[in-house]
This record gives sequence, C-alpha cells and structure tokens, in this order.
Amino acid sequence: MDFLSSLVQNVSVFFSADPSVLLVQSLTIGATCIIVFLVLYATRDILLRTQSFLLQIFCILLVAALPVVGFLLYLLIRPTRTTSERRLEQKLDKLLQMMQKKGQEKKK
Repeated sequence: MDFLSSLVQNVSVFFSADPSVLLVQSLTIGATCIIVFLVLYATRDILLRTQSFLLQIFCILLVAALPVVGFLLYLLIRPTRTTSERRLEQKLDKLLQMMQKKGQEKKK
C-alpha cells in the first residue's frame, strides 16, 4: 500500500490542483497519445504496403506533421493492397494460367 500511495503522490506532483489547468493537461496527454498512435499505425501500415523508401518517409512525415488531416490524406494515397496480397495475387494468376494451358492441351 505504501508503494501505491507514494506512486500517486509522485505522479500528482506533475498535475495541477487547479481543475482548468488539469483539464488542459489531460487533454494534452490524450491528444499526444492519439498522435503517437496515428503515427505508429501509419508507419506499420505503409511498411506493409510498399517497398518504396521515399513513399514510406513521405507518408510517415505527413502523418507526423499534420496528425489528423495527414492521417486522412494518408488513407487516400496509400496503396490499396499490401505487398503480400499482391504477391499472392500474382501467384494465383500464374496458377490459373498454368491450369488454362493444361486444359487447352487436353482438349487438343
């Protein structure tokens, strides 16, 4: 119990006793958490969607510089499929072409 009370006392040093200042501090912390989440999400997502280093850097900086608007713009400009989805689609296309060729050979 002593640890918990000392932790609360140490953390409360950083927050104001004035309710209006505490509200601003809480909103700032909340906004910072949202911005960090958006930047990390966009970073993870763009790394999965393209191998282009310039596009990756541009998208990460866009979301970091303009947090909410930049994230919405990122959603508009990002590639529609991930690289693994594109590879899977290419493999399926090759497989279908091979099956069509075998089917045509059997008919002859």
